[in-house]
Amino acid sequence: MKATKIFALFATSAALLFAANVSAKEVKISGNNTAYNDADVQKLAATAVQMGVKEPVSLTASAGKVTVAGSSSTQCVFKVGEGAAPQIQGMSCK
Repeated sequence: MKATKIFALFATSAALLFAANVSAKEVKISGNNTAYNDADVQKLAATAVQMGVKEPVSLTASAGKVTVAGSSSTQCVFKVGEGAAPQIQGMSCK
């Protein structure tokens, strides 16, 4: 596994853990077409908000990826696989 992939996995995992532990307030969700439970949706949304996506956010799932977009131009794409719960394999925010 390349060092960049290892770093990306570590950074994503750390961000999700940080979001789960620090984020006491719920992120406002304007739309969600994923099959994930509310807790998983909040974790993905909170991570995206910390990376610069502005609330309210919408989550769109397609082909093993979830895109989180909001009222800013920043959006995050999570590689999550095809399972019933997100299996974070990478993340990109632009």
